[in-house]
Amino acid sequence: MNSYKQSLYIGLIRIVANLLMFVAVFVSMHQAARGMWSADIAFCIWFFSITIPLWTTAFLLTRFVKKRFPAEQESLVNLPRQGPSLVRWRVLKSSRTQVLAR
Repeated sequence: MNSYKQSLYIGLIRIVANLLMFVAVFVSMHQAARGMWSADIAFCIWFFSITIPLWTTAFLLTRFVKKRFPAEQESLVNLPRQGPSLVRWRVLKSSRTQVLAR
């Protein structure tokens, strides 16, 4: 169930971040049109001042969701000198060799 929750929440974070990027373009264009500076500089200032914190927040939220709802074959392990880390486990199929009985 955690895999489902993790993919759902991460998908929602990405959708909201992309919608906010769409809004950031329009806000930047509007502010560039009515600003005192040249349109290019005003657009860049507004656009990057919105998008850098936005994607940083989205990245941190994604990281939080991955730690809060680990997917199948993942767990939070306390590693020496690294602290708690999300580790993905992969179980290999055991090779069962048949022993001939006499």
